[in-house]
Amino acid sequence: MERTLGSMANYESIVSQGKADTMLIESAIDRGARAIYVKCRDVEWSWQQFASQFLLIRAAGGVVSNDRDEILFIYRLDKWDLPKGKVEEGEELELAALREVEEECSIHKLELIHHLITTYHTYSLKGEQVLKSTDWYVMKHAGNDQPTPQLMEGISDAQWIAPENWNEIVLANTYPSVQDVMDAFQKSRG
Repeated sequence: MERTLGSMANYESIVSQGKADTMLIESAIDRGARAIYVKCRDVEWSWQQFASQFLLIRAAGGVVSNDRDEILFIYRLDKWDLPKGKVEEGEELELAALREVEEECSIHKLELIHHLITTYHTYSLKGEQVLKSTDWYVMKHAGNDQPTPQLMEGISDAQWIAPENWNEIVLANTYPSVQDVMDAFQKSRG
């Protein structure tokens, strides 16, 4: 098994050899790698091998903007996040994304614009390793709803935040996957 560090800070490259990759990836993350690139001969096979080691959970959420170009953020588990949640069995991703935003923030009059990005992250849940796949959608809110956090989901705050405040308020205290979503959102706007 070969492992090489790239020349950029917080970058690691791993040559895929199958199931042992999970340990290398976890080790890279523990050392602060921001991005991990896996080189392999068969991407689909390597992905299936990697994903087979986890319980897969599908989720969907939204990057919701209002008429003032503010974005709807939530505060949960001492981090800023975007509204998202698990897809129910048989539910379409787009409908799940709309439902989760409505449930977590009490925001209505949502228009789904387009699919933005799919992110993946891993975590432990009751001793089981989980791979969460989240499909993110750009949404527009047409109305004056003030967000109300869904307290029973551990959300302590929900608010519209102006673009000039994203970096200092949100991106300084969020998850890498949310930073990826916001990067994709900003690129999609031109």
